[in-house]
Amino acid sequence: MMEHLPQAFAVDIRVRSSNYPPDGVKLLTREIREGVVLATGGITVNAFEVDHGGEELPAFGYRIDYQGRAVVLSGDTTFNGNLIEHSQGVDLLVHEVTAAAGSTAENPQQLKRIASNHTTPEQAGEVFSRTNPKLAVYNHLLLFGGATAEDLIAPTRKKYAGPLVVGTDLLRIEISDTLTTYPLGVQT
Repeated sequence: MMEHLPQAFAVDIRVRSSNYPPDGVKLLTREIREGVVLATGGITVNAFEVDHGGEELPAFGYRIDYQGRAVVLSGDTTFNGNLIEHSQGVDLLVHEVTAAAGSTAENPQQLKRIASNHTTPEQAGEVFSRTNPKLAVYNHLLLFGGATAEDLIAPTRKKYAGPLVVGTDLLRIEISDTLTTYPLGVQT
């Protein structure tokens, strides 16, 4: 992927190269594995493997710790014990989710394919109940067949009764003694 990015952005790079230093488009990569991937200024970021299922792609979740606060980003994953282990008692757990409705929900092959790569609301509810975050937030909503963000809430509530927000673009979350979301979005 990194090899072909300069080709994909060749026109943009050419146009900007007359006005900006060439180092501005230099790609610097670093392969990561499970463990600490950044430690600076009191912030520690740990990567941990998650299961992106049927795609057989390496996938990671991330735990960010800073001044006694912790946030976990699930990454693309199916229901995953490693995610649960790294998410214990966090302030904020941001988790991907998928749901289907209509004809898609009636197609067992389509549901099997989706579920082999992502987490259903029921499964995410189980993750939230086992980890007890101060706030659970859905992101990377993969909605099929007319499913809506509202359709995620009831199945999640089968397993999890704590604070839950269905994320939207530009959602900002302030983490202090309390957690506040801006804009307020869909909260339950």
